[in-house]
Amino acid sequence: MDRLILFLVILGSYLHNGGSVITDECIVSDLEACDVCSCLNGGKEVGCENVNLTALPANIPKQVVILNLKNNRIACVPRDYFMNLSKLQKLDISNNNLTASFLLPKNVNEFIASNNMIEHVEDFFKFCGNMTSADLGGNPVRSISTKELEICPNVNELSLEGLLLEKLNRDTLVAFPGLNRLRMVLMPALSEIDADAFTPFCENLRRLWLRGCKELTNLPGPLLRNCSNLSVLDISDTSITSLDPELFASPLLGAISLNWNHISDLSKETFSFLDSIKNLEMSTMGLVDIPSDIFVNTSLGYLLDLAGNNLETIPLDLFSSNPSGHDLQLLVLSGNKLTAISPGTFRELHLLKELYLDGNTISQLPQGMLTGTELQSLYIFHNNIDRLSDSLFDQPPENNTLTTIFAQSNPISELSTTFLSGIVDGGNVVMSCDNVTVRQSVQKVSVECVPEDFLMEINTTSVGLRDSLSMRGFVCHYKKESFFGYSSCMVCSVGTYGVPGYCVKCPKGGFYQDEVGQYSRQGYENGCKHCNAGNYVPFEGGSSPLDCKVCPDGTDRERNASYRACFCVDNYFRRDRFNSCELCPPIGANCSGEALRIRRGYYWNWAFADIDRYRNFVENLATRNDSYDRSASSFGQPLPWIHTCPEPLTCENNDDILGSCKDGYTGWMCASCDDGFFAILGFCRQCPDVLVFVVEIAVILLIVLFLMIYVVFVHRRQSGQSGRSIVDVALARGKIVLGFYQVMGEFWGSISAIYWQEVFQNVAYLINIIQLDISAVLVKPSCFFLFLGFNPYVEFIIGVATPPTIIIACGLCLLVNEMKATLKSYYRKTPIDPARKCLANKILTLMSLGLFVTYPSTCNVIFALFKPACVVFPIDENKAKNVTLLRPDYSINCSTATHLSFETAAYACSFYVLAFPGILLCLLLKFSRGTAECPVWLRFLSENYRPGFWFWEIIELVRKVSQTLIIVVYGWDSTLSVIVTLAIAVIFLMLHASFTPMKDRFEHYLQLASLWAIFLNMLVAAVPATNDEDPADVTNVIGVLLVFLNLVVLGIALGKPLMLTVKALVSIKILKEATSLIRRRLLEHRSSVLQINVDGSDVYGPSTSTPLLNTQ
Repeated sequence: MDRLILFLVILGSYLHNGGSVITDECIVSDLEACDVCSCLNGGKEVGCENVNLTALPANIPKQVVILNLKNNRIACVPRDYFMNLSKLQKLDISNNNLTASFLLPKNVNEFIASNNMIEHVEDFFKFCGNMTSADLGGNPVRSISTKELEICPNVNELSLEGLLLEKLNRDTLVAFPGLNRLRMVLMPALSEIDADAFTPFCENLRRLWLRGCKELTNLPGPLLRNCSNLSVLDISDTSITSLDPELFASPLLGAISLNWNHISDLSKETFSFLDSIKNLEMSTMGLVDIPSDIFVNTSLGYLLDLAGNNLETIPLDLFSSNPSGHDLQLLVLSGNKLTAISPGTFRELHLLKELYLDGNTISQLPQGMLTGTELQSLYIFHNNIDRLSDSLFDQPPENNTLTTIFAQSNPISELSTTFLSGIVDGGNVVMSCDNVTVRQSVQKVSVECVPEDFLMEINTTSVGLRDSLSMRGFVCHYKKESFFGYSSCMVCSVGTYGVPGYCVKCPKGGFYQDEVGQYSRQGYENGCKHCNAGNYVPFEGGSSPLDCKVCPDGTDRERNASYRACFCVDNYFRRDRFNSCELCPPIGANCSGEALRIRRGYYWNWAFADIDRYRNFVENLATRNDSYDRSASSFGQPLPWIHTCPEPLTCENNDDILGSCKDGYTGWMCASCDDGFFAILGFCRQCPDVLVFVVEIAVILLIVLFLMIYVVFVHRRQSGQSGRSIVDVALARGKIVLGFYQVMGEFWGSISAIYWQEVFQNVAYLINIIQLDISAVLVKPSCFFLFLGFNPYVEFIIGVATPPTIIIACGLCLLVNEMKATLKSYYRKTPIDPARKCLANKILTLMSLGLFVTYPSTCNVIFALFKPACVVFPIDENKAKNVTLLRPDYSINCSTATHLSFETAAYACSFYVLAFPGILLCLLLKFSRGTAECPVWLRFLSENYRPGFWFWEIIELVRKVSQTLIIVVYGWDSTLSVIVTLAIAVIFLMLHASFTPMKDRFEHYLQLASLWAIFLNMLVAAVPATNDEDPADVTNVIGVLLVFLNLVVLGIALGKPLMLTVKALVSIKILKEATSLIRRRLLEHRSSVLQINVDGSDVYGPSTSTPLLNTQ
């Protein structure tokens, strides 16, 4: 059974991984190796390169000798996966996604695992007895644990290129005593090498590369002391500034590369340990001068490269100070600041074959400059030479060896036969002939006139010269003819410049290059020339100043264009790095950094456009060098339309590209509440804890209970008395307060002139309860019961269902009451009890009160779905895309079939808006004529009005509904809403003040105060702030005014009942007795006399205490 379960688990895992087997937490594909790879020579050679493998293939032949898995996406290898391939000798698994090392069989002698993501390499060398070379370059290895390494005596070549090692000490590579080639190239973190770091293998070391280690600032002198066989040393492109001569103590050291450093302490001691150097490369080191005795103890054998420095002169005895002389054949002095060459400078270079003086500012070649040499090729292009008149040799012409001169790109105006006589018959002079007259010479010398953009080619077998040319405007390719190979180096053309290895086009922007063979010098951004300020080249590869065009509109033409079509002027933005800039939109936009961003308080929507592409474009604009992303240099899509948020502070826009809402807000214009928040009058509050909510409900219920007890208590005390009852007074004043808050509740939820402060928000939930909006009261419970999620659709269903629910419930109660009375009369054989009419009146009163109270909120939910409540919002700046949303809830799209159904239902239910006040008016009219007494359940509508104003409550209903209709449907942002609602407020205020329809003076002034408060609320919110006012101050002042105006009505209404309650409590007899007793005891206490003891201590008499209330 257990085995069956295990089999099922393995089978499930196999199927879950798409038919792959999981081994050692690594997936091995079910694909057969020889089906997806090439298996040659009877399975001894298996080539799986470039087949997009994500896992190792299955069933690699056991007899494989060479296995190539490079250039795939293999993520891991089971630790012992290759151990069964006992004949494997070469494994290449480079350029994959490996993250961990694995074991290798003992016969592997060549291993390549470069360009993966391996951090620990120790497992590779557990069985390394036969390994001869290992390439670990391009992996994020930060340390090598020597404790876990086996000794690998035969590893003679090791590449650590690109590793993240920070320090090398004696133990780092102690496992490789046989190393003779060590590549430590482009190691970005390497900053320290101990003096004995190479001691374990130094005797065998022959070639050492430390090129491109930018953090390396020093090499200790004893580092290479015992490396007696070292022949090649490359420490170019580091941060080393000084050299210890002991570094060059190896007697066999023949090739030294110091290029791209800033070493300034060169002296005759620098190479004093060396008798000779075959190749010495010191290009682009910033050398201003070179000591004349630097080679006094060292003979130069083949190549000396001093190109790309700042040398202004060459010491006359630089090559003559060594008594042993030099065997130099290639001398490179290109790209310096030489203005002249002294005669005799090269006299002791008897074997010199090629001399490179190009790229300087030499104006004349001296007589006999090449005397004593065997020069064959002279390169003097890109100088300021204006005439070639003197012979370059003093010896007879028949002894000359010069065959080729490249002299193009010089302002030569004279070419004499004397100069040509220094060239062998059949020789060739390449030059620019625009201003020169070529005279016929006795020698058969060819003069080739070439244009300024002539592309010359130099062929060489020297690796050092090839490297030198590739760093100064040439691109070299290896060619092979017969049994010999050479490098063919072609000069970079106009419109391009050279970087090591290839030619690069001048970038778009303020760059061009009208000369060939130019290159990027250290400290410069590229090898191109700059257009004049306010000009740019709109394409790559500008090759002439005429390619520079005037920068487009909206750009700063006083600055260099750099890598764009000039920078935008302030308050402008661009859509294309190489196009015009546009004026920043006046509302809601921030155009800093040449990009359009959204400001706080505003909203835009990226649903129609690619936000990631725009973000890349904006981030790319901040890149001010040639590393910018060409694919993100423009944004061709329309930008979003900028909207003003209804509540500005909800649109925080901490992400000023996408835009972002304040915590708790989400959706269109940040007008909806996020999860864990509930909406109150237009803002979102965090859902409280359950305990806090329960306490709130308990407090509200206690207040309601207290008010009910108060009304009942006062009503009983008034029984038998004439005049208005407390119930009539409570209903009359309750109607006034309720009507006020039903209007103001909608008003507060619609205005966007202010953003409520936290202290003001605490009032909002109370107002929602006071206005008896059923759906709004249930908002907070929706925090705990997710099914109570509210939107206008749910509110509509609740709202329109409330009146019939009240009618049906009360009707059932009436039916039950009538049936109960009928049945009682039937069984008891007595007449029907008249008391049933009293209960029926109470039920009808509750029904009419319920319908009256919920009528405004029912109307509001109906109005909220009317067609004018839908607002069309443009999404993009061209208004080609729009969205129609419901004003009360921007999460609802008015274009959906669901909304159209609800809209139709809303219009169908609007009959209730007219029917309810119409029915009430007819009933009041009927009973106002005196034909019948007004029933109890209808008296609350007209009881508080003077005779002749029985209809005024209907007018009040019309006022409330008309004001909320305008606010709900059109919102407060509409000018029409402001004018109409203010007009309605003024009209009804004047009507009430003129006719004084209420018979009670207090209620008259209470209603007047509520109408004034409504008017002032709307007036304060409608008056805009001036530009000179601080918005925060305006917000606080308006908030205080509105809260005061809205609470004052409640304060007036509750003031008198509270005072009466206090008086009633004080009038209770027991409280009177308690008050009298307390007063008497206080007087007795005050009359007691302080007693002084004999020992001076104070005691108070009497000595015994008497209880406050005597129970005897």
